[in-house]
Amino acid sequence: MKSLMLAGRLDVLGDSLIKTVTDWGSSGLVAILIVLVVVQIGRQMSMKAAIGAVIGMIIVLGIYKARNDLSDMFTDEVQHPANSSGAVVVVIDPPRPGDGAVL
Repeated sequence: MKSLMLAGRLDVLGDSLIKTVTDWGSSGLVAILIVLVVVQIGRQMSMKAAIGAVIGMIIVLGIYKARNDLSDMFTDEVQHPANSSGAVVVVIDPPRPGDGAVL
């Protein structure tokens, strides 16, 4: 079987093309979210809708920008569950008759 190897300049061209497309995707997401916020504000014509749309946009952009950190944390949690922090256990004792608690 013959293998195919790209020349150096074509390899760089491919990497640059992939980076350009991903940059457009990130910019496109922000543009689409802004358009959705404006449409929501124009459709509802209320301050509640505007605030809700802006808060939603901030949450979505925050999650999108932290996607690599979140995926690393999730992967680490799945691959190394013993290293994670333990679950918080709260024990609540029922009131005893002599404690003066009102039932």
